[in-house]
Parts: sequence; C-alpha cells; structure tokens
Amino acid sequence: MHREDFEKVFSKIEPDDALKNRIIDRIEENEMKKSTLKKTTRISAAVACVAIISITTAFAAGNIVGNMISYFQSDKAVDITSMAELAEYNEEIGATASYGGYTVTIDNLATDDNFMHVFYTLKKDDAPMTEDDYNLWFLCRINGKLANLGNNNKDEAYLSEDGTYKGVMKLNIANMEVPDTFTLEMYAETSIKSESQFEGDYLYRDNVTLTDADKAKLLYVSTTAKKTSVETKSIVKEVNKKSPLTYYDENGNEQQGEIEISKVVFSPFGNQLVVKDTCEGYGGMKLSGSAIFDENGQSLDVLNTDLCGGRVGVETTNMIEILKATPNTKALKIVPVAGTMSYNEEKSTTQQIGTYPLVFKTSAYGSVVVTDIRFSDGAFEIDYYKDGFVMYDPYFQTMDKDGNNIEPGGKLGCLLTTEVHHDTNSYTAKYSYDEYDERGNKLPLNESVSKEKLQQSFTHLLIGYYDFKLDYDNAIDISLK
Repeated sequence: MHREDFEKVFSKIEPDDALKNRIIDRIEENEMKKSTLKKTTRISAAVACVAIISITTAFAAGNIVGNMISYFQSDKAVDITSMAELAEYNEEIGATASYGGYTVTIDNLATDDNFMHVFYTLKKDDAPMTEDDYNLWFLCRINGKLANLGNNNKDEAYLSEDGTYKGVMKLNIANMEVPDTFTLEMYAETSIKSESQFEGDYLYRDNVTLTDADKAKLLYVSTTAKKTSVETKSIVKEVNKKSPLTYYDENGNEQQGEIEISKVVFSPFGNQLVVKDTCEGYGGMKLSGSAIFDENGQSLDVLNTDLCGGRVGVETTNMIEILKATPNTKALKIVPVAGTMSYNEEKSTTQQIGTYPLVFKTSAYGSVVVTDIRFSDGAFEIDYYKDGFVMYDPYFQTMDKDGNNIEPGGKLGCLLTTEVHHDTNSYTAKYSYDEYDERGNKLPLNESVSKEKLQQSFTHLLIGYYDFKLDYDNAIDISLK
C-alpha cells in the first residue's frame, strides 16, 4: 500500500493533518524496512525489525487497514499486543457513562480466545485531568464473571494532550468461557480516596451479581459485543495431559510433583499454555523457569509475568504466554531447570555501547542481543531480543568507561518497565528516573539525569552469565497435531 492509498483512507477518517502525515510517513518507513529485511542476514534483520514497531498508529502494515484505535494516536501509548492484529481485529463501541464527576467511554474492544482488550477514555466533567487525578481502578465482568482474575493481565493509561486519560486493559480470558455474543460490564468506585460505599471485597468477588443499587454507586458502563464481529481466528488445542514434573525448591532440592496442561491457545493476540498446578513446598509454581521448545528445537520465549500461587496443596491455574510459536507448531517440549542458578563472573561480559548488535552470552543455552540503546531526558531505553533459551528478563548493569557500576537507582530512584513487541518477538527495557515529593507529586527532573549526563556516564553495558543445566531426562512432551 503506497502513500496515495493511505491518503484515500484518511480522506474518510479526517484526522488532523499533522497526525495524518506522521502516520503515513511512519507506515511508509516501516514498509521500506520490511522490504529490506528480506535481503539481510539474521542478525541484521533482527536489528531492523525492532524499528518496524510503531506505537503512533493502530494501522496494520501491508494491505489491511483496520479501525483506528485512538489510544495509539500518541507516542505515550504502550505496545501491548501485535499492532497489526489489533488494527484488524477490533470493533468500535462508544458506550459511555458518567458518575462522581467523571465520564468514561469504551472506545474499542478487541477479543479473541486469549485476550480481551478494552480501550477507553476517562475525563473529568468540570476540568482537564492531571497526572494526580488518575486513581480509578476499573474492573470488568464478562456475562457477570469477573475478568480481572488470574495472571498475565495488563493495565496501561496515559494523560493525553487534551486533558483526558486514554487507557487499555488487556484481560487474560484463556481460562474463561466467552461466547460469540457477550455482555461486558466495566466499573470503578470514584470515591476510592475516601471510604468505600461497599463492604469488604464485595466488588471483587467472582460470584457477585451487581444490582441496580450497586451500579448507581459506581462509574458503571456496559455494552453487548460479538466476537464474530471482530473475525477472530483462534485455534484451541485441548490437551488435558497430566504429567509428573521434577522441580526444585528455593534451596535447590529436587522435588516431585504433577502438573496438567489443559490446553494450548493460538490466537491473533498471543499464544498461551493453560496450566493447572498444585502448590507445594514454598507455594511456588513448579513450571516457573522451565524452557519450552517446539518440534524443531527452537526455544520459545516464555514471557516474564505474574503467576498465581496460593496455599500449599491448593490447585491454581496459570496462563503462560509464549512468543515465536505459531498455529502450525506441532509439538512442545517443556524442560525444567535442574538445581539452582549461579552467577559466573568470569563468563559475564562488558561491551561498549554505540555500535550494534551487541551479543551477550547469558548461559550455555542462549544469548541476549542488544539492537539499540536510546537516551532522553530522565530515561534511557534498551532494545533487545533473546536468541535461544534465556531464563527471565536479562539483568542489565550500566557501566562507565572505567568499568564502574553506575546501576540505575541511587538517590533518585529508577523505574524499570519492559515492553514486549509481539510483532517482532523483541523487547524494550526502559529505565525512567523520577522524583516525587511527600504527597506523591512528580518533581522536575534533576540535571544529573539529563540526556547529556546519561550519555556521558553510561558508556558500557554488562549482562551476567549464569550456570545451570536443563533437565532433559524429565522433559514433558506435548503433541499438538
């Protein structure tokens, strides 16, 4: 699709000219880079593919242009799922409600058998919102069932230039029965800073049906949606396989347990294993940290996210999202780690930044490949991908030219967020320096964390090497044919 084709699309949507030109230019740039990717080597392709990601538009690259999702019309938006898939598989909603001085609008819904994405706009009725105003925690129910339960959910929001909040909730519904037509309820207490009008955890119970009296006390909005209207293309492989699993407790002692792989779900918005597990010992999930390979021996990235634990002996269900798998994946091999990990200082490497890619061997089974590092006032970002099996997210140590550790933190503090780019199976680790006063208000940036100062001090990068062994003798094989 060329510039004139996008001009025709925008003639119907009528955005402002600056946004239109920015989006078209970015898409054209991405298309050119995609063409270049076909002619490069594996490492060069990985470098270029990171640049393909654009969070300024929800348009699918190529010949498919979907509904425009207003959440992505800002550089503040967070990449939460494949941008192309979100652009193609979403529906405009527009349901709105007001209460307690706030108005919320459900802008778009994008739903498949793994995730539901609820895009919304929140505003104050009498004034523009500020960063200190956003204190509402929204809950969602699908046909009355609470959808915020379970693991691997995501909630993102940012303050837009017009004084409204643009948000998205990514709800993991792989373990829920969601029919083609369903009712979505979204609600929050606007009196969250003061005493709640509800007793205990009433709003957070899964077996509660909200009454009209309940809804009258909430910022409450509902809508009826259809999964078929977003043309989902999910493949659900029912496995229901119970397998013995050798795992290791926090002291490295070998333990014997059992897990059940209930199903594997391939969908436009992700690929997941649904795993039932009984907590034992210290209450951790026995599958955590295991490697997962496909039938070709390719290591599939296991996303580092929250897990549901629980009391000893209590069964829990977790959804484990994996990258690099496809609906054509025929088999999975789950290989636990034997014993504990140990840091190997001699094999850990430090490299000068500025020329990419930088390849860091992190174990006998994999590497982290850094494809770019970018600086800005109060922050820096590290783009990377995993080659082979890399347990968890890498621990980056920032160094100066003399080899001194200038690890983010210290007196100013540092917030690390890791963004997953589903389109390119890559990641961005962002370190942000922020100071707050005693009331929680953000203070102006200190000059010591200006872009220039950060570039001067951070010149080398260290990623640690860890010794461990994969226990292939106790691997679990799963056929997906």
